[in-house]
Amino acid sequence: MELHQLRYLRAVVRTGSVTRAAEVEHVAQPSISKQIRLLERELGQPLFHRVGRRVVPTEAGLVLADCAGRVLDDIAATAATLAGRGLGAGGSIALCATETVADYLIPGALSALREAHPGVRVSVEMLGTDDAVARLLNDATDFAVVVLPLTDSRLDVHPLLEEDVLLILPPNHPWANRPSVPIGDVVRDPHLLLSMPGLGLRAQVDEAAQSLGISLVSGIEMRSQHAQMAMVASGGGIALAPRMSVEGRRDIVAIPIDPPLRRQLGWARRRGRHLPAAATELIALLQRR
Repeated sequence: MELHQLRYLRAVVRTGSVTRAAEVEHVAQPSISKQIRLLERELGQPLFHRVGRRVVPTEAGLVLADCAGRVLDDIAATAATLAGRGLGAGGSIALCATETVADYLIPGALSALREAHPGVRVSVEMLGTDDAVARLLNDATDFAVVVLPLTDSRLDVHPLLEEDVLLILPPNHPWANRPSVPIGDVVRDPHLLLSMPGLGLRAQVDEAAQSLGISLVSGIEMRSQHAQMAMVASGGGIALAPRMSVEGRRDIVAIPIDPPLRRQLGWARRRGRHLPAAATELIALLQRR
């Protein structure tokens, strides 16, 4: 088993195509195909399913691609260390996250990472879950932090944290002094502001309304959680928000929902993708928040 074979295998898994892998590796397509066949012969099992013009990795292909990622990344990291460019002086991470995670969870972890390793370069893209998954599957990002559950066999998904979802109100709202508000009252309220379908807490709100047999109608749907909170603060409606986004705010009132509503966050990567050392460290920092 040769290093160039592992590199070719990783490229095919990441791109989903022998042709695109050949372009990435700057070699002829037959060279990629030949080396994959040699690997399969050596291991005694197929590494890819051929589906039309696409190639889909088998379980063995994913396991070997993950191993290849670790080997190749370890070699690159060792070479960087020997050249005086360890994690503290370099490395890069690309990640995407939902709005509240990008605004309230990631900054503290990034600050800690930068303090320990000032040379690490980080790119954070704010996306909804569906777009984040697309970025993962296209190998355009190392990992994503999203709302769970996330069921996609092509992804490796890990829980990160759980938090309460609260009802947010203007300070002068009639419900502002209640200890809690029934979820039925919340979803029936005509002033409830909603996230756009597929974004934020919309799926949980839709599920709660359906369980009560309520047809959910809102006059205003918004993509931005920040915009929703600004509307609430100005007396323009009520909304649901994760606890991390409302802590310390005095222009709105946040109270529990009855029964309690919670959301779970997790991080995900494409199966078979090896994370760089800096990304692994950042995830560890997120888990401590």
